[in-house]
Amino acid sequence: MTDPSLGSPLTPGEETASRMRAIAAELAAHGLSARLHDTRGTLDLTATVHPPGQREAEIVIDEDGYTELRYWNEPGAGPAQISAVALHLLAAATGRQLPTA
Repeated sequence: MTDPSLGSPLTPGEETASRMRAIAAELAAHGLSARLHDTRGTLDLTATVHPPGQREAEIVIDEDGYTELRYWNEPGAGPAQISAVALHLLAAATGRQLPTA
């Protein structure tokens, strides 16, 4: 990748930082509050959405691609409902349908 303003190739660290900033910008463009963190030379970002009347959902992505999705189940949700949401999210993340019981 080349820095268009300088016309020179980016270092691997600059390329990673540029990619992480682009991910944060994309999430922010979709209404999430996105923050980029540099912890001991490792980049990660945290993006949070605050749906009205609900608790926030959060996604954490690090520079190596490790991603965590954190959300709150609906109060009083039963085991089947919680499992269905979890299976739906895993199917979407992996690109494959998980076996049903």
